[in-house]
Amino acid sequence: RVRRSYTEELLGIDFSAPPPSSSSSSSSSSNHYNPFLSSSSPGETGHSPLLLQMAARLSPDRAAIFFSLMKMKGRSFSPSDVMEAVQLNKDLPSALRFLTHSCPICQDQVTFSKIITMTHCSCFLCQTCFKTFFSAAIKERSIDQLVCPQCGRPEVRGQGRMEESMDYFNLLDTQIRHFLPAQLHELFQRKLRDRALQEMPNFCWCAHCSFGMLHEADRLRMDCPSCKKSTCSQCRSPWSPQHQGLSCEQFRVWQQQNHPDHSTALLSYNSIECPNCQFIFILSKGGCLHFTCSQCQYQFCGGCSQTFTLGAVCGFSADCGTKGLHAHHPRDCLYHLRDWSVTRLHLLLQVTPDSVWSDAYCLHLSGRLHYKERLVELINRCRADPAVLFSPAEMMVELQRWHIAVPTRKPDESEQLYAQRLRLVSDIIISRCIAIKHDVCLWATHVS
Repeated sequence: RVRRSYTEELLGIDFSAPPPSSSSSSSSSSNHYNPFLSSSSPGETGHSPLLLQMAARLSPDRAAIFFSLMKMKGRSFSPSDVMEAVQLNKDLPSALRFLTHSCPICQDQVTFSKIITMTHCSCFLCQTCFKTFFSAAIKERSIDQLVCPQCGRPEVRGQGRMEESMDYFNLLDTQIRHFLPAQLHELFQRKLRDRALQEMPNFCWCAHCSFGMLHEADRLRMDCPSCKKSTCSQCRSPWSPQHQGLSCEQFRVWQQQNHPDHSTALLSYNSIECPNCQFIFILSKGGCLHFTCSQCQYQFCGGCSQTFTLGAVCGFSADCGTKGLHAHHPRDCLYHLRDWSVTRLHLLLQVTPDSVWSDAYCLHLSGRLHYKERLVELINRCRADPAVLFSPAEMMVELQRWHIAVPTRKPDESEQLYAQRLRLVSDIIISRCIAIKHDVCLWATHVS
């Protein structure tokens, strides 16, 4: 009798049949004998019963490819992945390519079916990396940061990108709904909704609750229909009757003059406003002054709101081209004043006419953490100019920092008069950078 091929033998095996007894091993019932389930079968075939059962469902040619991939040296494929590869590919090289796609992020080799291609670029990543990145990003980042983790595309911020960004997020929504848990998909949709609302020019959030609304009235006061409380639609602060008829800046001045305890309360936390999108954050003390807005990704100094810019694109001076990411901080910024001694900061407050300085008040603050930061807040609040304490040498460094020509000292000029003249030159150009909240120094791009 002609011996059948190996795959034909597999297809003719009844894997549910029990192993025959030794007395009947030579009987005519050998047609139902399953040699791979007998005690000697694993050693004879080199394959486990599970692999044999899986291969039995394949054609002879594909079963041979299946076993070739499972026995391949230096490889360790899962049987289910190999089965999928054999069923979807016609030959061994194609099946091997299907099984050996490398994720560019984790460098693991995964099957093609476990690769996810981003919708608006040519980048791809494995399912594990996709789930890890977007799960963390949805929880911790703004919606505009949910882009390709490799190339950062598409650019979804800025005017004229609304159509492209909505197309991208609609496709990403499908992927997130398929690969991530339902609660993360729901959070993604809420952030997407909030993004659409915040792009409306008249949309404001209530300062007392999580309710938002469109405020199209000309008045500053905005009444929340949810909590029945009011908010200023411009500065986003809780509404006060004294705000009526006053601009937001005038109201802040009124608070400082009429509620000294209010100033003390403000020092218990640090409220910071993004100079680009005006989103307001409450920050704890300490840490790096380089701040990145979680809403619009604008990078600025937390002490003076000056923009952080890469040296290659900073237009302040030719020297900036040799720098990395940097900002041009005014002289009353915490960036500079944190190097001053506490005694010198006290002295600056004492010599400032509009200062809220008092020995008892600073003694009250001295027992708290981040004492210097609190003193600098007072200095900024009363618009104290550190230059009043500068020596001539410090004043020259300040002028050189802003690329201002340093006047030459006259032969008969005293050091005190020379320092005063240096200060006057500096005041003409730099003083407008000093304020309670610093605006971006637009003049810096025009100096030199």
